[in-house]
Amino acid sequence: MSKRTLPITSSAALEITAAPPDYSLSISSVNPERPTFLRPSLRRILSWLFTVLAVRLWILVMAAKDISSSQGIFINDMTSLRHLPPIVHNASMVIQLGGEMGNQLSMISVGLALRRQARYLGIHAQIVLRHQDHSKWMRAREATQTCFIKTKSMDFEAANTEEFSQISKAQTDWLGKNNTFLFIDNESTNEDMDHSLKYWKEVLDRQDRPSVVLKNASPVSVPHLFVNRYIKNEQLDLHFDDIRDFFRFDHERCCKLRASAEEIVLHMRLFLTEMPRRGRLLGFEELSPMKVANELFHNTNRGENITILSRFSDHNVKPYKDALDAVGFQTRVLSGQEGVEDFCYLMSATKEIVGTEQSSFFKFAAVLGNATKARLYFVESPDTKEKLLSRFRGSGFDYQWKHPLLKRKIVIEKYKSEVQDILDAIAINATV
Repeated sequence: MSKRTLPITSSAALEITAAPPDYSLSISSVNPERPTFLRPSLRRILSWLFTVLAVRLWILVMAAKDISSSQGIFINDMTSLRHLPPIVHNASMVIQLGGEMGNQLSMISVGLALRRQARYLGIHAQIVLRHQDHSKWMRAREATQTCFIKTKSMDFEAANTEEFSQISKAQTDWLGKNNTFLFIDNESTNEDMDHSLKYWKEVLDRQDRPSVVLKNASPVSVPHLFVNRYIKNEQLDLHFDDIRDFFRFDHERCCKLRASAEEIVLHMRLFLTEMPRRGRLLGFEELSPMKVANELFHNTNRGENITILSRFSDHNVKPYKDALDAVGFQTRVLSGQEGVEDFCYLMSATKEIVGTEQSSFFKFAAVLGNATKARLYFVESPDTKEKLLSRFRGSGFDYQWKHPLLKRKIVIEKYKSEVQDILDAIAINATV
C-alpha cells in the first residue's frame, strides 16, 4: 500500500506567513512641535496599541499553524485541542482485531490514534470492532474487558454481521478501486495513513453516497475506514497520553501478586515453544539462555533478584533460570498465574522489566506500567533480518522516543543470535 497516489482535489494544507511585528516606537516619530507634556502619554497609548495588535497577530499565526498541522497525522504536538474545526461528519472506523489480549490492545490503540487525528479534520470517528475467526478472540475479549475499564462497553462483534458485509460491498461498488485508499494495514506508511484520512474526508463530503437498505441496523457508515494494523512506536509515542488514559487497568479484579521494589522481572514470551515452525517463518525469535545470562544481563550487578514470568511451564523456562543462576543471579520462576495476572505483575514492577520487543503483551505492560526502566530487546538473526526489519521503517529498535515518560524509561536494544555471530565471523574472515 505504500506510496499511493490518492484522488484528492481539495487543498491539503493552509499556510499563513507573516512578518514579525515591530514593537519599537521611535521617539523621533513624535512631533517635536507638540507640547512636551503630551509625549509620555502618546508613547504609552501607541505602545499599548502596538502590543494589542502584536498579540492579535501572534494568535492568528498560531491558529494558522494549528490548522496546517492538522492536515498531517504525524505532527510534533497534538497535546492541544485548540482551534479544532467544528464536527462536520460522524463516521465509523472498523478495527479488525487479531491475536490475544496484547494484540487487541495494540490494534485498538491504532484506532484511538487515528480517531484523534480524524477529529482535526472535522470527523467524529466511532470505533467499531470486528473480531477474528479464530476462537481465541473470545478469551482475549474476556481478558481485555475484565481488566481494562473503558473497554467493558465495547462490542467486539459489532462488525461481524451480514449487514457489515452488505455495507462493505456497497462501498466497494461506489468507490471502485479507490476503496483501497480507505484500508490501513501493517504495510501502510505514515504518508499512506495521512492520505487515507484526507481521502476519507473527501468522500464524506460527497453528495452521492449510496443508501444501503439493511434488515438490521449497523453502526458502520458509508464510507468507513477499515484498519487492520498493530501500533508502531512512532504512533504509540505521539498518542501515548490518550492511549494510557483509555487503557486504565482494573487492579482490584485482575491482580494476584505484585512485584517487590528490589526485583527485576524478565518476561519470556517463548514464541517458538508455542509455534515452532510458524514462529520461525514469521521471524519471531528470542535470545537463547546463554545469551540472556551473558549479554542481556551483562551490565546488571551479580546477585540481583530476577523473577521470570512465562505463560509456559517451568520445564520450558528452567534453562533460563539455570543460566542466570550460573552467573550469579538470584533467580526464581513465578508460575501458576493467569495471563492478566502476569500482566499486572509486570505493570507493578517499579525497578526494571525486560522482555522481547516483538511481544505486544510485554510492550503494553511496559508503557502502561510503573517500571523505572523497561528494556525491550530485538534479536538480529537471518530469520528476523529477512522477515521483520523491513516492517520497522525506522520506528523499531532504533526509534528515539519523544514523550518525556517514554523517553525516560523505555530502552530498545538489539542483540545478535548465535547463528548471526557465526555468519558475521565468516564474513569478516572472508575479507581478511
